[in-house]
Amino acid sequence: MRILVVLPVYGGSLPTGAFVTTREYVRGLVAAGHHVQVVTTIREPGKPRTVDGVRVWPLSYWRRAVHVLRPELLITHHGDRRAARIVPQVPDVPHLLMVHGMSEDTDLGGPALAWFPSQACREHYAGYRGASLVLPPAIDPIRYRTRPGRLVTLNGSTVAKGADVVARVAERMPEERFLVVRASGHDPDLRLPNVEVIDRTEPRAVYGRTRLVLMPSTTESYGRTGVEAMASGIPVIASPLPGMREAFGTAARYIDREDTEGWVAEIRRLSEAGAYREASARARAHACGLNHAGSLADFTSACVALRGWSRRLVQRSAASASEQRVGVDKLV
Repeated sequence: MRILVVLPVYGGSLPTGAFVTTREYVRGLVAAGHHVQVVTTIREPGKPRTVDGVRVWPLSYWRRAVHVLRPELLITHHGDRRAARIVPQVPDVPHLLMVHGMSEDTDLGGPALAWFPSQACREHYAGYRGASLVLPPAIDPIRYRTRPGRLVTLNGSTVAKGADVVARVAERMPEERFLVVRASGHDPDLRLPNVEVIDRTEPRAVYGRTRLVLMPSTTESYGRTGVEAMASGIPVIASPLPGMREAFGTAARYIDREDTEGWVAEIRRLSEAGAYREASARARAHACGLNHAGSLADFTSACVALRGWSRRLVQRSAASASEQRVGVDKLV
């Protein structure tokens, strides 16, 4: 099957979670024998290149990519405005929309299929009535497994990721060392002696310094960071959001964002060797029990099922129009 994926970036050294997830699914499609090419919508100079055996075209080449590939399926991200303008210019090709987050823009349009990482994310778009696929990201624990470190870590330096909670907790725990991974383009106000702020780097390097992961987020469609950390037996403490409950099940500890003392108490509890061993074993077992290969296979099957979708839609429309004409003839 010939598949064209249009998204802001592909490859690069440090893509964010949504792009990592899409790239994992693309790799799964390629491994299954499908011909996948990518158009990146962030304007950047350069020529087409090859990444993971996939032809990657800069935005200025998108028409050529369509002409060369003659796609049978188009995949884009919700919220990518440039991709949204390309979709109607590739008629008669089924469109799979990947909805990674809980956007304020809840109009998903009319794709042949919309993918969501969790049921919580699907329910956020209650107005969408089309076909949907709820499937967790295909996170391979082997790619993230390492020996845990000593720090209490927050991945993301914004309030949405819980930087305000970590600041309050760190202030009450001067004896504890915290690590905060800076969000791209964001300068956090975390000037505490026991808080180290670093730029984004390879996830495994972060988990190699981490003893606990904190996720006091205001919104999460899934909770990829926590699942990655659990692969190394790193316990996760999270706010009780539906998407993260789907991601972690009973393997995480859930505390309300505003309950600062609850976060402090749980971090201190997990400083005890026995409590940590139990939480670590539960986290590792959960991550290893997730079926990432099954997610890849299910996503690939969903893509293949869309082959000929436009043709079937035309046939149904023609049949419906024929029935309507028969009805009119009877009335006459």
